[in-house]
Amino acid sequence: MNNAGETKTFVLNAIKTLCWEKKEFTLASGKKSDFYIDLRRISFDGEYLYLIGKLLYEEIGNAKDLKFSVIAGVPVGGIPLISAILAASFLDKNPLKSVVIRKEKKEYGKGNLIEPVQFLSKGANILIIEDVVTTGGSILKAVKNAREEGYEITDAVCMVDRQEGGAEFLKENGIVLHSVFTKSDITG
Repeated sequence: MNNAGETKTFVLNAIKTLCWEKKEFTLASGKKSDFYIDLRRISFDGEYLYLIGKLLYEEIGNAKDLKFSVIAGVPVGGIPLISAILAASFLDKNPLKSVVIRKEKKEYGKGNLIEPVQFLSKGANILIIEDVVTTGGSILKAVKNAREEGYEITDAVCMVDRQEGGAEFLKENGIVLHSVFTKSDITG
């Protein structure tokens, strides 16, 4: 792929053909849905993951007034995405740093909620990365955990916004959601 438009079209086609399933599912939020987007079907594939990283890195670069010290993936779907963004940023000679925000503190080791902590100072702004957003609940849990630890979060970036109220819910909680694709892109 020679340009961003070709990359975006290629990845969108993969989401439509490999990740989209039309049948009844129960989502992580507990909501019932008549479709499912399983981005892991491509985000655990080297070729697609590389392209996803490029698209997310471009989305981050194109977002206006985005300020952050590190990126953080929401487990599990966001973890490979932050790795891909790190690689894309390195290839662009602008290497980023990342952390993982756990769902709960570990009962062993250092017991940290956020790993690794050496990239952060109290009050640092963390940019959340997620694969698919429905209600925004998984992101908000990560945000609350990070805020309780003394960090700021004002933005999140996802590959797909299902357009089911997640962006609005996050906005009510002080977080702007940026997305590479929306459900409309996939179904339209």
